[in-house]
Amino acid sequence: MTIRFVCLANSIKEGGRCLAGIQLNNNNEPIIEINGPKWIRPICKTQHGKVYTHWVSHITLLDIVEIELTGFPPKPSYQSENIFFKDEYLKVVGRFDKDILDTLCDNRYYLFGNWGTSLSVDEAALLDHSLVLINVSKFEVIEKNDIENPDKKKIRLQFTHNETQYDFPVTDPVFLQLYRNNPKILKIVKSLYLCVSIGINFNGRHYKLVAGIIPASLNSNY
Repeated sequence: MTIRFVCLANSIKEGGRCLAGIQLNNNNEPIIEINGPKWIRPICKTQHGKVYTHWVSHITLLDIVEIELTGFPPKPSYQSENIFFKDEYLKVVGRFDKDILDTLCDNRYYLFGNWGTSLSVDEAALLDHSLVLINVSKFEVIEKNDIENPDKKKIRLQFTHNETQYDFPVTDPVFLQLYRNNPKILKIVKSLYLCVSIGINFNGRHYKLVAGIIPASLNSNY
C-alpha cells in the first residue's frame, strides 16, 4: 500500500535518522482524525527503528514523500505513529504549502502531558502520541557545554508555548548546520513551526526533542 506524508522531521537518531510527518491523502490534503492530524513515523527493523541516513539525505522539511507501507510493529502507546515501509522506497513527489501548517498545530496545553524536559517510562506509557507540531514566537538558541565532547557545543532551543517555557535539545541536522554557519540566523524570524518529539528511553527517561524547525518567515540567508 502506497501512502504519502509531509515531512516535518528528518532528525538525528542514534547513528541514523528519525523521519516523521503528517499523512496526506491522494490530493495532498492532511488526514485529520478525532485527536488531530494523523502522524506517521516510518521506521526500519534496526536498533531503535532508525532509518539509514543515506536513504533520506535527499528529503527536506515540507517535502511530500511517498512510501510503500509494509506493516506495523508492536507499538508502545506513546509511539503509535510507527510504521514499517519498503526499504529505500522514499520518493519525493512534491512540496507542501507552509501556509497550511497553522491548521495542523497541536492545541493541548502542555507538551506530552507536562512542562518538563522529559518523562518517566511510566508517564510515556500513558501517552497515545509522541509527535506534535506547534508554532512559537518567543524563542532563543542556547549553547551548552558538551562534557563528552568539549570542543563541540550542545545546541538547544528555549521557547515559550502556552505561557510555559521549555528548553529542549535540537536534533534537526539541517538547522544545526545552518546555525553553526550563522549563529544569527533566527534574529529576524518572527515565529517558528516546531516538530517536537519524544526520544527513546535513555537511562529511564524519555527526553523531549526539537526534531524539526521551519521558520514561518525567512531571512535572506535561510
